Amino acid sequence: MRQRPPAHDRKGIVRQIRKRITYANVASTLALFLALGGATAMAARSLPPNSVGPRQLQPSAVRTGYLARNAVRTGKIAFEAVRAGKVAKNAIVTNRLRDGAVARGKLAREAVGTGNLGKLAVNTSRLGNESVQTGKIGSGAITNGKLADDSVTGPKVKESTLDQVPSAAEAAKVGGFGAGCPGGMRAVQGLCFDSGVRAAQIWLNAVTDCADEGLRLPSPGELTAAAAALGNVSSGNGEWTDSFYVIPPSEEFALGVDDEGMEKASEITESLPYRCATQLLR
Repeated sequence: MRQRPPAHDRKGIVRQIRKRITYANVASTLALFLALGGATAMAARSLPPNSVGPRQLQPSAVRTGYLARNAVRTGKIAFEAVRAGKVAKNAIVTNRLRDGAVARGKLAREAVGTGNLGKLAVNTSRLGNESVQTGKIGSGAITNGKLADDSVTGPKVKESTLDQVPSAAEAAKVGGFGAGCPGGMRAVQGLCFDSGVRAAQIWLNAVTDCADEGLRLPSPGELTAAAAALGNVSSGNGEWTDSFYVIPPSEEFALGVDDEGMEKASEITESLPYRCATQLLR
């Protein structure tokens, strides 16, 4: 181990150094320090390309305040580098998105819910053909209030889903005509019949009387179908119908219907009660 020189020797060494310190020595030493410091500063300002990499950067060394506007572009961002957890709320606004930048393949399933869509956010011009299919529409999503007037036309209506049209007797208007029976008549089986039976006449007179009022005799089938509802069809040979036929050479007959719905032939010169009928629409 090297021994320190005695105190009197140390004083002698200092005296010798002082004798050798000159202006030139001090100036040259100062110049040397300045030269070395300037070179270091110059080196810091003139770094060669790619000399500073990720290893030379401390954590959090590069912050948003140090980045120039538009310094980080899409080409500088690695695939999937920016995830949902890295994006602040409302950080990406619509005017920052390029047309077509967010495609369907970029959206997670159920990522966009109805609560995330603003009013008029989805414009029809942005929807591709068949982009909204029935399987994508929630139950009850389209209500009557969401449909424009006359938006559902006949060809688009599935007829089997419609209720049966009520009887015309219960409709206020059918084809522009009032629905109902003339006075003294009642609706049965879609026709209007006299509520009561008329006095007996020969067949030709019965036909004429009905025709004068714009009415007619019912057919055998019509009177038979309505007999139970009318409830007061005449017995015996029944009531006249419009069915007429001739047995050669000159016998003329017409059919009547009795209260049991049975058809009976009578000569047209006989007198039978009758009732007139007409279509329901007047």
